[in-house]
Amino acid sequence: MAAKGRRKSAAPDPTRELQALCRTLDEGLPPAVVLRGEERFFRTAAARAVLACASARGDEVCRHDAKDPEFAPAVLLDDLTGGALFAGARTILIENAGGLLRKGAREFSQGIVDALLRRLKAALPGCIVLGADSLRADNAVVKAAKAAGGILIGCRRLWDTPPPWDPDPRRSELVQWILGQARERRVKLTPDEAVYLAAAVGNDLAGLVDHLQQLGGRGGRSVAELVGWQAGASPWEVAAALVDGDLKRGAAGVEVLFHGGFQGKDGTRTLDGAALVTILTSAINGRVREAALGAEALARGSSPQQALAAAGVRGGPQAQKAFLARIGRRTPERWRGMLEEAGALERRSRSGAKVDANDLARLALGWAQGRGGS
Repeated sequence: MAAKGRRKSAAPDPTRELQALCRTLDEGLPPAVVLRGEERFFRTAAARAVLACASARGDEVCRHDAKDPEFAPAVLLDDLTGGALFAGARTILIENAGGLLRKGAREFSQGIVDALLRRLKAALPGCIVLGADSLRADNAVVKAAKAAGGILIGCRRLWDTPPPWDPDPRRSELVQWILGQARERRVKLTPDEAVYLAAAVGNDLAGLVDHLQQLGGRGGRSVAELVGWQAGASPWEVAAALVDGDLKRGAAGVEVLFHGGFQGKDGTRTLDGAALVTILTSAINGRVREAALGAEALARGSSPQQALAAAGVRGGPQAQKAFLARIGRRTPERWRGMLEEAGALERRSRSGAKVDANDLARLALGWAQGRGGS
């Protein structure tokens, strides 16, 4: 599930937590690092940074994952109770350690807990790295790690809904993270495209990074072309139907999107009305703006090719033919009026005012009956 619900002021920003860890590692390796939180993307990145620092220092690195089918508690105990064989220090990573350290858990091991406590108390050279979805701050091993000079890093899931004081979906933590990752990779991405990515891919940070890398070489192709909408209807197709005045297809598409939601990579179907409104109003506004620019160019005596260029329309002959047919159905004045209506609806959605399927249906009805821009 994506991280939703009320914000907890005590929950740190995992991106900043990771940055703080990297600054600490620049000064040296701490005796212990505890990575707590269900976002594996951040835990993996933090563990990788710690192990890289340990390797650069010349430590012997031992890796264990309690959820690995080949995990051997006896081997972990040997690593915890012994010293480095061919190095001056030993750094030990224990991923998915929560069950091993939590009394009452099926995997709980008092022997491993005791070995960790002894190693931390003895201040042996090296570093203990613990990763867990959930591990209380008052756990005996966590307290010992902190007392030994270790650090605790929060790795929670990113919130994929905007804060209540700023309900624009573009302001959600997940969308802002996507934009930040795009900037780091020098990928051109608008906030609306980031909203689309968040809705289409879901709160899958590794998957989002993969898509951003793919978008780095997209050329003139749109985000929607490269990242498919995992649902029965695409918001871009629905937007096209609404702008074309196809009431039956447009209204049906709106119904599917708002009531059917979209399917994430984990197979679950998610409904995020605010994100859908953002994507749809942006797509509608973009298509109407293109049409208005193209229609005005034709009215000035431009050739069809010049009108396509003025509107910034890309695509093959079929897409160009469909665009020219679309702009010929209405006068430039009517397209400008529709642009005002589409822009007003988009501004309402950004301001936090409630915009839902009924608003889009009313817009579709007016445009289908030729009232748009009148």
